[in-house]
Amino acid sequence: MSYNILVQIFGIIDDYLKLILTSWPAVILILFLFILLRHREAIDYFIKNIKIVSPKGIETHPPGPKEVPVPKEERETLRPETDTTQNKIALVECKIAHALPGTVVFDFLRDWKVWFWIANREPKKYRAYVKIKFTTDGYEEEVPEGYYGGTTAWNLNAFSGIQAPGLGIPEKIKEAASQRKKIKIEINCTVKDENDELVEKKLPTVYAYEYESKYWYLEP
Repeated sequence: MSYNILVQIFGIIDDYLKLILTSWPAVILILFLFILLRHREAIDYFIKNIKIVSPKGIETHPPGPKEVPVPKEERETLRPETDTTQNKIALVECKIAHALPGTVVFDFLRDWKVWFWIANREPKKYRAYVKIKFTTDGYEEEVPEGYYGGTTAWNLNAFSGIQAPGLGIPEKIKEAASQRKKIKIEINCTVKDENDELVEKKLPTVYAYEYESKYWYLEP
C-alpha cells in the first residue's frame, strides 16, 4: 500500500516538473534566479552606480561630488609647461639681417653689426622680452641684460615694427668669425600683454652667417 502511494506521489511531482519546465515564464524565472545568484556582486555594483533621470537631468545614484571651479592662482600652477600657452598665440616676429628695407647694408666682418627686426602684426599692443645668444664652435654667450638680454621689454604698438642696429657682438664671436668659423645668433622671445601677463613663449629661432654671400639665413 505504501509503495503505491509513493508511486502516485512521484507521478504527481513528475507532472508538475514537466509543467514547470515546459512553461516559458517558469523557465525565464529559473534563468533569472540562476543569473542573480551567479552574478550577485556585479548586479549589486550596477544598482549602486545606476543613473537616474531627474528634472535637473541625469544624475548618479548616489550623487557624486559637484564640480568646483579652480581658483585663478591654482590654474596658473596647473598650466602645462609648453612653449606656447593654450589657445594664445601672438603674431610677433623677430629676425636678424644684414640689411632691411630703407637701411644701410652691414658687412659683418667689417662693421661687426647686424640688424635686429621685431614686428607686431596684430591690432593690439604687446611687450616682447628678447633674449639673444651667440654660438660658435665650442662656445656660446648670452647677452646678460637690456633689450637683448630679456630684462627690458620692447613695447610694440599695433601693426608696428622696430629696426635696431644696436646688438653688440662679443669679442670671442668676432675672433671666431675672423677664422671663418660658423657663427649663430639665437633669438628667444617671450610675448606679454600690456599688463605684463604671459601670452606666448615662442620657440627659439636661429640665424647663421654665410661668409660668401655676406648675409644671415634662418636655419631650419
